[in-house]
Amino acid sequence: MQKEPQLDYIAYRRIKNVATVRVQPRNRTLVVNLKLDPDAVELEEGFSRDVRGLGCLGIKDGVEVRIRSREDLTRAGDLIRHSVEEG
Repeated sequence: MQKEPQLDYIAYRRIKNVATVRVQPRNRTLVVNLKLDPDAVELEEGFSRDVRGLGCLGIKDGVEVRIRSREDLTRAGDLIRHSVEEG
């Protein structure tokens, strides 16, 4: 796994990006884009969303997860692991 800081985000990759992380300090939020099939994930309003076709930084198609609390981080852990394993 390689960590590659970019101008607006940090990319985590094997051969391709499997996750990108952006910090939104104003909202106290981490925005994590994961290379996952949105159809294979149970999306939760306000926590995760399908970003296919939106052109998110570093990952064209996948799932965006918004982490605002420790509970969100715990919920996101399985999705992050799955993205890394699939990557």
